[in-house]
This record gives sequence, C-alpha cells and structure tokens, in this order.
Amino acid sequence: MTAGLADLDGFRSLPAPAAAAFASRARLRRFAAGEALFREGAESHGIFVVLDGEVRVVRISRGRQHVLHVERKGGTLGEVPFFDRHPYPATAIAHSIVDAAYLDRIAIADAMRSSPEVALFFLGRLAKRIREFADRLDGLATADVRARLSGFLLEQLAIADGPVVTMTQRELAEELGTVREVVMRALRAMRAERILRSAGKGRIEVLDVHALRRLASRFS
Repeated sequence: MTAGLADLDGFRSLPAPAAAAFASRARLRRFAAGEALFREGAESHGIFVVLDGEVRVVRISRGRQHVLHVERKGGTLGEVPFFDRHPYPATAIAHSIVDAAYLDRIAIADAMRSSPEVALFFLGRLAKRIREFADRLDGLATADVRARLSGFLLEQLAIADGPVVTMTQRELAEELGTVREVVMRALRAMRAERILRSAGKGRIEVLDVHALRRLASRFS
C-alpha cells in the first residue's frame, strides 16, 4: 500500500511520517463497474484515494442524474463530508473496475498530527474541485450542447487509446447537464457532418478532430 500511494501525483510530496501513517492504516478496496463507493445521504468516516480505474460522482435532481466530477488515478473522494461531518452530498459510482485506498478518520487525524501539511493537501484538492465546478457552471450557462459535447469528447480522446470514445448517450447527457434526446440530436448532426460516426453501441469514433476543436472553441 505504501508503494501504491507513494506513486500517485501529490502523495509523493507528503512528509515521511504522514506517508507512514497512511500506509499503516489504509485499506485496499476493489469495486466492480457500476458499484457504489458511497451513496448520497450515508454517513462518512474517511476519504477514498483512487489507485486505478474511474469513478463518477453523481447527484440526482428532479429525477435526472448529473455528473458532478470524475476521479481517476490519484483522485480523492469524500473530503467535503470528512471536514464538515455531514453525510455524503452525492453518490460515487465506479465507471470501471476501481482499486481504491480507504483512509478512515483516525488514520487521517494521525497523519495530520504528525504533519499539518496533510490538511493543506486535502484542502488543496477540495479547492481545485470548487474551481472546476465554477468553470463547469460557466460552460453550462454559456455554451451550446454541441460545443460542450465537442469539448468533452476531446477530453476523452486525450485519455483514450485511439479515436474511439466509449460512452453511452445517457452518460453523455449526465456529463453535459442535459437530457438524452438533446444529445441524440447533437450526435446525429455531427454524424451528418462527418465529424463523428457510430462505432457500435456506446462507442463514438471521431473522424475530424479539427472540426471538433472548432466546435469546442465556443466552450472557451
């Protein structure tokens, strides 16, 4: 576990006493795709660190599910309820097989006592997420769906192995803060323009990256 945490961005900069406190108390957990790491309203007792895989943090409002943020290797989950001691404000769902280290309240408290920089580390992660939320809200308010869709697909291409993005229309709608029917219309138009094409169920192949970038520029 020491090596697993030490290899992650950010964690390698923690002082040795804090890293040792984490390593001695961290519990490795594996989640299947679709399994919840935690659910909205449940009591929180610690923080998750993603070692491998992808986790989508979602919230349901008026019967629709919205993606708040996505965490991958090195990402942390559960800082808000850890610090304010209220229940989880959202649900975290494994989008793939996820390996995570779970650090309970005692482990984190011990690490903070040995090194105050630990608190600043987790607060820094939280501050970064708030800034990303603000940028996301700006985009939802000002950009059209095709621009947001293009920007999101470009982000996914950066981490994909090749020109194909694996994502269902429902998942795209959740990411973009809209409904599936609107995403369907946007995809249909972009297929007609030969920017995209279907590569099978839940798979979108990007044919024209330059056109995608032009559309995404409306998002910036």
